[in-house]
Amino acid sequence: MMGERIDSLDILRGIAVLMMIFLQIFDFFARVDIYSDAPYYMPFFNMPIHAIGFGLFIFVSGACVYLSVSKRLKRNIKKPRIFLHILKRYGGYILISLFFTTFALEFQVFFLWNEVIQGIGVTALAAALIILFFRSKWIFAGLGLLVIAIRPFLGQLLENDFIYQNFPYNQLTFSPVADGISVLLNATVRGYFSLSFIIPITLFGAVAAVLILRHRKRQLARTSLLTGIAFVLFSLLLHIAYIPIDRYNLSPSTTVFFIGTSFLLFGLTESLLQRFKKGMISNMLITFGKAAIVAYLFHFVLIFKPLVVLGLESTFDTSVSYLFTIILVIIIYYTCKIWLLKRHLLFSRIASLKKTRPI
Repeated sequence: MMGERIDSLDILRGIAVLMMIFLQIFDFFARVDIYSDAPYYMPFFNMPIHAIGFGLFIFVSGACVYLSVSKRLKRNIKKPRIFLHILKRYGGYILISLFFTTFALEFQVFFLWNEVIQGIGVTALAAALIILFFRSKWIFAGLGLLVIAIRPFLGQLLENDFIYQNFPYNQLTFSPVADGISVLLNATVRGYFSLSFIIPITLFGAVAAVLILRHRKRQLARTSLLTGIAFVLFSLLLHIAYIPIDRYNLSPSTTVFFIGTSFLLFGLTESLLQRFKKGMISNMLITFGKAAIVAYLFHFVLIFKPLVVLGLESTFDTSVSYLFTIILVIIIYYTCKIWLLKRHLLFSRIASLKKTRPI
């Protein structure tokens, strides 16, 4: 299993990216706002419904980092080389996020650390360092819970006039030092996809990867389902009792909720894969999962940006918006299929060009 792709992880990543691109493309076209209008927005949890997809995407990334590190450790590759590999891959996520947010959205999104790819990039690097030195699922879980517990206090430490005036959250000062510190604070604590908010989800994704490698399929599904139920119930108790689930205020119970829903979906996916053969739907989700970054970038750069330029954003009624969304999701799906079929040819051509380049 170590050297093979895990179908359940590809399916989960496919579910996550499909949730994100479908609802966001719909939002690009429709006059309704999925971030504030029901049924796309859940006022009880103060979050859009596709936020569950973001949490799932982060969870799967944590599992993939663990599997990647474990595979290389098993081949006796030195730890610095393993981290260099992770740095090239996930450091690239940060650069991709910088360029595409600046082009498709605005640099302010990157500055605020409000884009999921940049958050995954930094968090994956931090998780890789932890995984390189610790191999226990209990350490991953303990560290994740510790960060969830202390994160509100970190936020309170930054809520003072000195920080607001010198290192503002949402305003460039055009001082390299001040803006650099502001980005650092946004990346670690203040942003929607800050390190302190999403690394617990990433570390519990690593816990899931440990279960994948050590448990049989039936036990894996059962353990994941029970873990998911426990976390979801705990988050709901926190929500009712004292700490509401709130995506926009990054409450601790929100992180617990995302961990729980991710484990639930993971366990459910494993159970279904054991009972049924892969079919058209699972193969479609696997395609989206394998080419998740392509699908994600496509829907922003080649759909959202042209709509903004043409002045067609938020101009259609619900039924027309759904029709356009379905058509474009199908186009993205076939684009992903072509990418998966042709990428090796593209990479080999790039490699051959490098070899024939004159010195």
